[in-house]
Amino acid sequence: MASVIEEDLEEYTSKAPREVAYNLRQLIQAGERISVIFADGHESFLTILLDIDEDTGLLYFDWGGTEDSVRKFLQSDRNFFVCNPGGIRNQFMVGKVWEVQFEKRRSFATRLPQRYMRLQRREFFRLTLPMTLRPQCTLLSEQHPKPLILSAVDIGIGGVGFEVPQTTLDFSAGEILTRAGIVLGTSTRLNVDLNVRYTGRLTRGGKETARMGCQFSGLGGAQENELQRFLTNVQRELKARAL
Repeated sequence: MASVIEEDLEEYTSKAPREVAYNLRQLIQAGERISVIFADGHESFLTILLDIDEDTGLLYFDWGGTEDSVRKFLQSDRNFFVCNPGGIRNQFMVGKVWEVQFEKRRSFATRLPQRYMRLQRREFFRLTLPMTLRPQCTLLSEQHPKPLILSAVDIGIGGVGFEVPQTTLDFSAGEILTRAGIVLGTSTRLNVDLNVRYTGRLTRGGKETARMGCQFSGLGGAQENELQRFLTNVQRELKARAL
């Protein structure tokens, strides 16, 4: 399975300790919810960063996951943190983690990451969608001829992410899903091929859901325009709600 952090994008990578610490503090101040992905991409849960200590070189973050996933997490050597503040994909990797008490509550600690990526390229933009604005997607493939209807939880020019209230999805990384139909708004429908890039489980509120991330394959210019129009309309509606 491909790593969830596989692009070698030096121009988007901070290596200076002060820059890395600055980016982490921005996430802490914003209370940004972050996906922690481990066990070769098969396990994940949501967390928030609590604090960093530059003197000791430690990062503290909130406890999460089921007891089984926590056991696997504490044994993992490569752990990826991914979030999308403002639609910009932020990601970093850490090594071993361990349990600590932070401000009298159960938490995790790890060494500060040495690299921090902010992927600002257009194809990495992901818009997290509210429940009422999630497009329906019909998935088909030669291996799975029976239509499967899923709701998109995030979407961008580069691809789309799904979550379903079950522990597994019968797809695997590298699989091509042909003739996927994604309904945007009330009438527009994209017919695209999807390249499955990630499958795993996510723990949210003590409940496990299946998560799948897909990359668009061969998205045409007209389709890209329709998708960009949908993204713009959703962003406009979200801003109006916030007023």
